[in-house]
Amino acid sequence: MSIHYGVHDAGSCALYERALALWNLGFPDQARSWLERSTSLAHTLDLPANTADAYAYAGLIYHLLRDPAAAQRYAEPAFRISAEKGYPYSRILGAGVLGWSLALQGETDAGIALAQQAMVAARESSQKLHYTQLAALLAESLILAGRYREAVEVSDDAIAQFEKHRDLLCAPDLWTLKGAALLALGAADEEAEECYQAALCLAQELGAKVSELRAALSLARLRQRQGRAAEALQTLQPIFDWFSEGFHTPDLIAAKALRDELAATN
Repeated sequence: MSIHYGVHDAGSCALYERALALWNLGFPDQARSWLERSTSLAHTLDLPANTADAYAYAGLIYHLLRDPAAAQRYAEPAFRISAEKGYPYSRILGAGVLGWSLALQGETDAGIALAQQAMVAARESSQKLHYTQLAALLAESLILAGRYREAVEVSDDAIAQFEKHRDLLCAPDLWTLKGAALLALGAADEEAEECYQAALCLAQELGAKVSELRAALSLARLRQRQGRAAEALQTLQPIFDWFSEGFHTPDLIAAKALRDELAATN
């Protein structure tokens, strides 16, 4: 029936949009559950455009869940189908996610090239939706390669675009990634702390719980390194305690490990 609605499968869309919302609200297990329902439906879709969209969004959500292998499993066919059929939107998303997933699995140069391709195409087509996530995909890939100055430039550009267009997903993460890149460049701790505080404030404003956790984790690590263990624990503990699920995810595993380490020294 999607042919009657602009070649758009409303069922698959509703499922992956719900997964996106649940992740942002801080319920990663529920997000994964709804994503699995979305991908199950996607496997039954007949139209290539529907399949490409569904797979591209699955890749985006697996990126948010920090599962590069699963992200690649869906981004790869999304990118391939979109390139074959000429679907620009899902091709951009697929390229960005595939690039990040490759970079995290050791194919850094190939991954960066794909993520950069996605960013260039997004700019040329004036795509605003998911621009912050595309930038976060590229910035993290650049950091993995030690290309910290480029990561700062990508983050700064996307932060400026966010101020104009308010593409919300991953917006706080841009500040967190910028802070990490600045520290790697040898910037003063105060510069990185400003970035992490900006990420925290924006995440709290948006109700973006996972992004808030990531910012708090980075800030707590910085304060721990400065010998401010008590402040580090005060930074991390409240947002960690908020979560009721997702404790097997990389973000919460890292947060718990640091929380336990800090608690043992206080």
